[in-house]
Amino acid sequence: PGPLPGPEPEALLVVGHGTRSPAGVAQFGALVERVRRRGAGRVGDVRGGFIELAPPPLTEAVGALVDAGHRSMVALPLMLVAAGHGKGDIPAALAREQQRHPGLSYRYGRPLGPHPLLLDVVEQRIDAALAGDDRSGTHIALIGRGSSDPDANAEIAKVARLLWEGRGYAGVEPAFISLAEPSVPAVLERLRLLRARRIVVAPYFLFAGVLPDRIVAQAGEFAD
Repeated sequence: PGPLPGPEPEALLVVGHGTRSPAGVAQFGALVERVRRRGAGRVGDVRGGFIELAPPPLTEAVGALVDAGHRSMVALPLMLVAAGHGKGDIPAALAREQQRHPGLSYRYGRPLGPHPLLLDVVEQRIDAALAGDDRSGTHIALIGRGSSDPDANAEIAKVARLLWEGRGYAGVEPAFISLAEPSVPAVLERLRLLRARRIVVAPYFLFAGVLPDRIVAQAGEFAD
């Protein structure tokens, strides 16, 4: 007789924040599909859903996994920092899904950042903007979403510090596009007063959306 079959691989539920930007929704879907392809044979199935603002909703993604026969899954919040959604809204939504689907169990992952690989990606984006210019004369304005949760805002400050360490920039200043200070105009004005020779504005977001577009607009107004 052949070897006994091992336990069924757990399904993966990827939970996004949600956005009104069609481009952001499409990017999220493309990432979920890429994870599905790379996890073939190792992950039972991969589905993605949003907690708000855009389809597909989390409940639809869970329902699809349950309909496919999964009763155990890993739920991963596809978010950069732990704020209200990651700490409260997603766990509450998953608890409701357990009531809706008796016998459903899940393990809950941590938010993505700050992770060295994410810092490397931010560094690569900054290098692309510099186009060969000297890092030593460059200040970075790292712009996060902003939250009413002070721990989440502190994570952005931590990312700014980690991005500055050992990379040769003149400085890295954190700021926020909503709900927290300093704002984008405030941090750019601070860097101007510090006589920064060159400023790179680096949005700290996973996908396109309304808030990243707002960062671009506010940075453009300051440059004008």
